[in-house]
Amino acid sequence: MEEQSLSEQLLKLFEQIKVYFNLRVEYVKLHVAEYLIRFFSSLVLWMVIFMTLFFVVVFSSFAFAYWYGERTGKWSQGFLIIAGVYVLLALFMYIFRNVFIVKPFTRLILGQMELDKFNDSEDEKEK
Repeated sequence: MEEQSLSEQLLKLFEQIKVYFNLRVEYVKLHVAEYLIRFFSSLVLWMVIFMTLFFVVVFSSFAFAYWYGERTGKWSQGFLIIAGVYVLLALFMYIFRNVFIVKPFTRLILGQMELDKFNDSEDEKEK
C-alpha cells in the first residue's frame, strides 16, 4: 500500500513538474513577445521621426537653394552650397559617430533590457 501511494505521489509530482515547466516556457514566450513589441514599436517611432525630419531637411534644402538662386541669379551655386553643407554634416557625423549614433542606440537597447530586468525583480518581490 505504501508503494502505491508513493508511486501515485511520484506521478503527481512529475505531472506538476511538467505543468510548471510548460508554464515557465509560456512565461518566457510572453516576456520575449513583450520585449519585441517594445523594441519594434520604438523602432517604428524613431523611423517615423527620422522620415519626418528627412523630409523637412530635404524641402528646406530646396527652399534655400531656390531662394539663393532667386536672390543672386545663380541657381547652381545655391545647390552647391547645400551639397557642401551635406558633405560637412556627413563628415561631422562620421567623426562623432560614437557620440551621435553608437552610444544612443546602445543605451536605447540596454534601457529596454534593463526595464525587463526591473519588471522581473518586481514580479519576484510580489511572490
